[in-house]
Amino acid sequence: MKKFLFAFAAVLFFLAPATAQAAPPSYGSGEREQTEKETQLEQIRQTVQALQPLTDETAARIAGHNVRVRNYSDADSMGLIYVSEGSGVVMAVDGNMAYIVSAAHCLRRAHTVVQFADGAEYEAFLAYLNPEKDVGFLLVPCAQLAPETRAAILPAAGADAAQIGKKQGEPLCIVNSVLSPNGQVVGGVLDSFSVVYPNNPNQRVLQFLSTVSYGSSGGGVYSQEGVWVGIVSGGDTYGVCWAVPYGDILSEFQAWLAGLAQQAAVAA
Repeated sequence: MKKFLFAFAAVLFFLAPATAQAAPPSYGSGEREQTEKETQLEQIRQTVQALQPLTDETAARIAGHNVRVRNYSDADSMGLIYVSEGSGVVMAVDGNMAYIVSAAHCLRRAHTVVQFADGAEYEAFLAYLNPEKDVGFLLVPCAQLAPETRAAILPAAGADAAQIGKKQGEPLCIVNSVLSPNGQVVGGVLDSFSVVYPNNPNQRVLQFLSTVSYGSSGGGVYSQEGVWVGIVSGGDTYGVCWAVPYGDILSEFQAWLAGLAQQAAVAA
């Protein structure tokens, strides 16, 4: 990973040398590992900062794709309401519905409100949830959407990173909508098309390096050209992050639609 980061720095003409020296031989393995992780995080921070001008350009192109997601419970016996904050991506809009994808772990409670790019908020209903893939689909009836909201929505055009020819070390943009649909867009770099997910050994995910933070779960991961390549699912505290790849999201969406069509055929 260090080799990759320094190679990327050569392209950007920016990434500073490591800020910490190698741990002395007297360090325990745990302390050496901690020092290496902190050095790695500092390198990632510098890379993200160097990417910001490119990221800002991409952010303007993808603004209509992104939504803020607030998922909340009914009041409990003490009157407390529990809220999960997250992000989401507009997958499609037809004559009936706006279809939004978010991370399943952000959608565990009974009620959901989404905020679109124009700032308007709407009740959404959960149509599909697969915790094993960390994918959930929300629907908002188009009849409820104001003309201004319809004009602000722009479904994301997606593809897997490998499909569009991305390579390890190429820039990405990651959206955190915890405060507003496009509240924070940060840079990152592609690390691997497919790794075993530390949070689920039965799943493979896209791995990238960035400084994403709380609320980015479900948020779009984009190429610098604005192609949607996945949604944020998790990350460690040292800049290694994971996303459900676009192809997996599309497969879940198609399987859900096929199930609906089968149910309709049986009912008929």
